[in-house]
Amino acid sequence: MNIQTAGEQKYYNYIEAQVKKLRTGMIVWGSLLAVALIGMFSDMRLALILAVVGVALAVLNLKSQQALKEKLDVVEDKEEFFRQLTDSESVELKEEQIIITKDYVLLGKDKVNIYLLSEMEKVEVGLQGKMGKALFLTDRQGKRHEILTCVKGDGKQEDFDRAYRTMNERVR
Repeated sequence: MNIQTAGEQKYYNYIEAQVKKLRTGMIVWGSLLAVALIGMFSDMRLALILAVVGVALAVLNLKSQQALKEKLDVVEDKEEFFRQLTDSESVELKEEQIIITKDYVLLGKDKVNIYLLSEMEKVEVGLQGKMGKALFLTDRQGKRHEILTCVKGDGKQEDFDRAYRTMNERVR
């Protein structure tokens, strides 16, 4: 990976937590396979169980790595995407790890997602009982993508409102 711009650096900083989880997963399945190999000399059944678990974790981990690499595939013009990440018109909610650019919404907290605003039909707020609400982007097929949640008294109301206003202006 050869980072050349500040926007690329910002993107890779956003996905850093996911990358660390995947690397930890690689260490785990690699260790299981190594222990299975060593265990073959003392207990073949235990070694076989460890090998099966190690291979299963390896498959899941490699699929997750591929999925993370494919996140950028929704972006046609990567140079423009990276430029927009550092643009002064972009809105960044650091605590929630959300960046709203002119054309995209980048989520990076629990799971990395990139949404193209031109593919979205509307911005919606859904109530979650009496105490909370959620902010959604709804695509043209009617699928809702949760962007942010807010619970009364959690201190996120200002960020929630800012995200709603910004996305609402840019989705039209």
